[in-house]
Amino acid sequence: MGGFVKPVYQMKTLDEKSVEYSNRLCNQSGTYTKGEIETAYVTGAAENSELRSGESGTFGQALVSLLRGLNIARKEWDGKCFIVKQINSDIEPNIVPKMQSLPYAAKEKIGKHADGSIHYRDQCLVVYPDAEYGCMATNYVPDWQDMFSNDWMIVE
Repeated sequence: MGGFVKPVYQMKTLDEKSVEYSNRLCNQSGTYTKGEIETAYVTGAAENSELRSGESGTFGQALVSLLRGLNIARKEWDGKCFIVKQINSDIEPNIVPKMQSLPYAAKEKIGKHADGSIHYRDQCLVVYPDAEYGCMATNYVPDWQDMFSNDWMIVE
């Protein structure tokens, strides 16, 4: 999944984003109060914090989008896979023994602790779609190339 890709989209600087916001303010005189300038900077930063459809961005922006429930991927991956954050879930003790995703030994061990429930938290999957066989999913841990890449995008 690694490799070098020249960024296609240049992220706007905080100054550029604040100018855009300032231009949308009602005050078109060109002189702004300290409060209006601070609002412009905060809004500019917030608008640039997540990916937008059709744009590329940083891993940080991709994380914000992932936390909002969107699917993300790198352009370099060319549609071969995408990342999804699983929804945190609590599996009741009567369900754990019936789970297909856990081996018998794990179910036994889980059943010996507290009430025997299991709680899934903050997991990400890489999903590989296949037209013939459906989708295959496994855990995803980003590497350094992924974290420093600027080709992250939303997958719709």
